[in-house]
Formats: sequence, structure tokens, C-alpha cells
Amino acid sequence: MSTGFREFGIPHRIAKCSSIEQLIELSDTYSGKKNCYVSVYTFTKLEGSKTVYDSAAINTVWFDFDHDKDVNKCLKDVRKLYNRYCKPNNLTPRIYYTGGRGFQLNIDFPYILDIPDNIKRVMIKDYLLHLRQKYTLTTLDVQCINNSVSCLRRMPDTLYIDKKTGEPNGKKCIQISVDEMLELELDNIISLSYKDNTPIVNSRTDNLQAAKDFIHFVCEKLDVGYTPTNSVSHLIETINGRGYTQSHTDVKLDYIIPPRDCILQLINEGIERGHLGHSENTAIAAELINANWKNKDIAFVFKSIFDDESGGDWGWYNDDGSAGYHITNLRAKGINRYSGDKLIELKICKHKHCVC
Repeated sequence: MSTGFREFGIPHRIAKCSSIEQLIELSDTYSGKKNCYVSVYTFTKLEGSKTVYDSAAINTVWFDFDHDKDVNKCLKDVRKLYNRYCKPNNLTPRIYYTGGRGFQLNIDFPYILDIPDNIKRVMIKDYLLHLRQKYTLTTLDVQCINNSVSCLRRMPDTLYIDKKTGEPNGKKCIQISVDEMLELELDNIISLSYKDNTPIVNSRTDNLQAAKDFIHFVCEKLDVGYTPTNSVSHLIETINGRGYTQSHTDVKLDYIIPPRDCILQLINEGIERGHLGHSENTAIAAELINANWKNKDIAFVFKSIFDDESGGDWGWYNDDGSAGYHITNLRAKGINRYSGDKLIELKICKHKHCVC
């Protein structure tokens, strides 16, 4: 990496690495002890010690296919994406078997697409949701999509740690070729993950159509006129020339959904009790962020729960009514709202078969 830095996680983020050597050193330290992750994107800005995720250098689009019980379904989706999107557009993807429950795939752009920082998060998220629906990619992980530019991916050539036992399962995250993905059965691919893996270097210049497709999608979202013959650089210049000033939280998104009833009930219970636990507060904040609530409105909810106590004691709101650091951190990381299973585990949702 010549500029910027990537984040390294186990899975929580523990380091910012400005060189490949630093990433390799950390993966050598933790592989076999922890599941190792690296940020999909390189970032170029910090606010104090915190990563500004909207500074991501957009030079790829990343797909995470995951299934708890049947990894063959993931393989079928990878093949579907390749045959219906990559192959017709002469795109060469990077493909990885994770060593566990699925596959990861990158379609790299020939160069960084320098769109405005404040639309990067929503455009990557919307674009992936668009492809998921268009090609019926049922195993494409929505939580990873919602995390958008802040996502971490499994680091290649590191051992997969079983979450139940805390022990390595003997398999590594490996890169496989397009031919291997198309021709091998899942068991044969898995057998490769027990062996040393050689990285496959693909030419980014072959993937110009991927950059065009993404930029055309951005233009359509922003009502920027274009023709198929317009160059990518011209369209990016046009987008930047619009002076697009909306933040990603102000853009209307098709996938925004209202808060679930069990979360609204939890808020009411919190107001009655005058307090809630940290996990419950996090569930509320993530829910409201994903429902596109503004920070000040989320802060008001917590101020009501804690009955106007000093905000600095809790971190969910400040005394002036603005959002506390917990809320701003969750929003910066693009955290997805809790799954229904997680809400049941926390006893927030009381019904096993609830639609939550």
C-alpha cells in the first residue's frame, strides 16, 4: 500500500496498517489463535485516532456469500454472479473460499473511482443491494452490505477459527481461480484449503466495464444524465461538479425499514425504568440508525430513558442534546441493526417465532 492505511481485526479492530508488511506481521501473530480480518478498502483520513470511513478509496466492490448450514448454496450464488454478470461483461473476479461458511469475491476496478466522500457509503451499499436483487443472490450477506465501506473481510492465508470451540479447523482462507470455482465440487475446493495457497494476480485493466456499471448506477441515483459512450472520468467529474453536499444519512434509500415493535417496546420500558443495559442501548441505537433517524433524535430517546441525567456519564447523549460518542461511533462504523436471533438471545424479543 503506497498511501493510506487498512484496518486489521481479530475480529475487533486492533491496528491501522500502512504497509502490507505490517498486515502480514499481524496475521502471522494471530493466525491460528484468532480469526483474522482486514478492511476491504484503504482509508486516507483520521479524526484524532478514529478512521474516517467515508475516506475509503473505492477501487473494488466486494461480495460476501455466507450460509450457516449449506455452503453449496454460496457456491451456486458465486457461479450465478460470474455467469450472469462477470462473464458477459468480460470481468475477472478474485474469488476466495473462507475456510468456513462461505465465499468472498472482489471485482476490482482499473483505478480508484474518486466520487465524493459523503456518498461513498450509500452508493456501495445500494449498488450491492441492487445486484443482490437483480441476480437473486440469496446468500449475499446483507449485514456486510449494510456495513458498506467499513467492512472487514477474512484475510487470505489465515486459519479459520471455529466460533464454538475457539480452535482452528485446519482450513485456511484461500484464493481460487475462476476455473476451480466453476469446475470443482465444494468438497474439492475445501480440500485445497488445507494446503499452502498461491495468490492469483488478475489484471484490473480488464474490468473497465465494472467501473462503468457502478458509475452509471451512481448517476441514476443522483439524476445525473449520461450516455453509454461517456467516459468514467467524465462522469466522475460531472458528479463532483454538482457540489453534492447531502450526507449519506440524508439520501433516501429503498432498503430503509422502520424500527421493529420489540425495539419500540424496549424504549418504552427504558423510559419507565429510567435505565437500560449497554447491549440494550446498542440495540436501540443500531436500530434507529438503520431506520435513518437523525443523531439528535436518537440522542433525545436516550435522554428520555436516562431522565435527563448528565449525558457525559453515559455516552449516548451530551448535555446540549447532541449525540454521544457511542452513537457517532456506531454510525461511523456502519453497524447493522441486530438480527432477530440476537434480539431473542438478549431477551429483547420475547417470542421465538417473532417476525423480528
